[in-house]
Amino acid sequence: MKANVIVFEASVFVFFIVFYLGARRAMGKSRGRAFLLGAVLFSLAIETAAVLGGVKNFYWYALGDYYNHYPLGGYAIWLGVVPLAAVLLWYIVAASSYLTATTLMPNGKWYSRSAVAGVLAMGFYMLIEPIAVTNHWWTWNVKSFYVIDVPLLVLFAVFFSVFLLLANYYLTIAGMRDIKALGSLEKMTVRRWPIDSKEAARNLKWSHLQSLFLFRLIPCLVAFAVAIAPLMFILWLVANRGQIPPGW
Repeated sequence: MKANVIVFEASVFVFFIVFYLGARRAMGKSRGRAFLLGAVLFSLAIETAAVLGGVKNFYWYALGDYYNHYPLGGYAIWLGVVPLAAVLLWYIVAASSYLTATTLMPNGKWYSRSAVAGVLAMGFYMLIEPIAVTNHWWTWNVKSFYVIDVPLLVLFAVFFSVFLLLANYYLTIAGMRDIKALGSLEKMTVRRWPIDSKEAARNLKWSHLQSLFLFRLIPCLVAFAVAIAPLMFILWLVANRGQIPPGW
């Protein structure tokens, strides 16, 4: 019998507590909380867009008849159309990749460490996804090439999402740096409220720096869409595997 979804969900919650306590100790309490909040919001936005766009359809399996033969049913806790467990799992992978990349490259540039973390995250998901798909914890309906039942597009998405989140974290939270390309946008928006300051990032109060970090998730989402959209289109044109029927 396949592993119950609720067992997976409970396991993720336990692992989350362990990983969060460890990450908070390694990063510091304030930075650890900022990383968690940024990871949850960033992954939730991507997952929600994917579900509503029909790419990763958690929602159908939650409300359909598939889980009726499981005594405990499907996911218990949701954030809109995305299970909380899926968001926390992404946080665990991102935090693990960040800490590993930082340990391996303590003096590395922000982009090199972010890239290494993205590659590590791809490796983690290559281990997680086949197990999840086999047990129907979620399924992929996107037309793409598949590697061990994992769409190639997913691996690119994992890399870009982790790379962008960590680039933002390295530059804003760890590096306290201004980004020239975002200067005008920030002056018209977050620099007016809630920050209400034209000070350099390194001179901002912690609460303002955290607000800047969260605001910069928006251009990160735009960059993610710009990177993934052409890959999705190309793979859709040339791939030899279409959508999975609901009864598989």
